[in-house]
Amino acid sequence: MQMEHNTRPADVTNVVGGQANHNAIMSALQAIQNTQAKQGQDVEALAGRVRQMEDFGYVEPDEEFDGEYPEGSQVVSEDSPGPSLMPSAKRQASDSRFSAMAKRCKVQEVADEKIDDILAENVTDLFRIGMNDEQYLELTKDENTARPENCEGLTVVRTNQLIWNVISPSAQTADKKLQFVEKSVVKAATILVKTVDKAARAENSSSSSDLGGYIDSCNDVLALLGHANRQINLARRDFLRPELMTQYLHLCSPSVPYTSFLFGDDVSKAAKDIEECSKVGNKLHFGRGRGSFRARGTRGSGARGTYRGRRGFARGRGYSRPAAKNYKGGSSSTQGQN
Repeated sequence: MQMEHNTRPADVTNVVGGQANHNAIMSALQAIQNTQAKQGQDVEALAGRVRQMEDFGYVEPDEEFDGEYPEGSQVVSEDSPGPSLMPSAKRQASDSRFSAMAKRCKVQEVADEKIDDILAENVTDLFRIGMNDEQYLELTKDENTARPENCEGLTVVRTNQLIWNVISPSAQTADKKLQFVEKSVVKAATILVKTVDKAARAENSSSSSDLGGYIDSCNDVLALLGHANRQINLARRDFLRPELMTQYLHLCSPSVPYTSFLFGDDVSKAAKDIEECSKVGNKLHFGRGRGSFRARGTRGSGARGTYRGRRGFARGRGYSRPAAKNYKGGSSSTQGQN
């Protein structure tokens, strides 16, 4: 009996120990469950953030998002702790940054307000396709688009006959092409000048001043056309520069004015003045080991010589051909008849 009485406390101890182990296991399981639930919430928050960027677009870190977030979504900021973005979201953010850089660096053309759609389409076609050849020839005829009598500048500048006769055929062809380009500018200016003149007379004859702004705009167009005409003529001189001897290259300088002729009205006088300056320069070098100045009539086999007749301006020697055609008016003709 004594022995049975001593075994009862040990049984009670075993029962109590088993209950404690059971509670520990249940607590561990509960902690695991809570951890899984928290991870599930984090994953759901991340998925919501990704859906948010897809629906509303990525917002740069230094920009504020003005839209409304979907109800129940969680906003994750860079400062607040939370799960990092998925690789696809990071790639989208990087692409957005590169797009912003392209927008900042790309040169954007400044455009004004829209005009009539049909007018805009017609202008685009004319500036990219041009006119029909028959329409162009009809519009640029002198009898249809004659210049005002007192506007001497509204003429195509012709190449001086003395220069025209000594340049190569390829240079003549290139100069003719530029003359036809200049013809388009001159004819456009002629039409615009007549329109501006009519508008100014209408404004003077009436009390309305609504035409003043339109006249000023047309004057700006005339200024641009005149400047374009000068640029064409200076370019023509530059293209003819390789055809001339070195001592006559001053004729191609922008400081030399052009008239109705590309190199001025009296190119012979200009050439003689250049020769005289060249002689003075040679005399100034006398005694410096370069030899004395040779007489005008002296011709060496390798010398270019001074101005003599038709071949005095061009490089080389021993070349001759019939007089070529030079541009005049709407057709080609010899400039000797100008």
